[in-house]
Amino acid sequence: MSFSTGRGESANRVVNRFTRYLNGPMGKSVLENLEEGEHFILQTSDHTLRVTKLKGRAVVELLQMQLV
Repeated sequence: MSFSTGRGESANRVVNRFTRYLNGPMGKSVLENLEEGEHFILQTSDHTLRVTKLKGRAVVELLQMQLV
């Protein structure tokens, strides 16, 4: 899937921010409540993200981006 430069960079920023947040002190309680390999879907107004716990860390993937 390809995005225009602006939208792709925006999506990367969102993924990076959620990754840093969830793997930092503020996201510790979220990760503590997930089993290894378990995931949840996080939806914002512009993005749909899958957050998976792998090796004790959050891995955030972009599933869908609004194209409007």
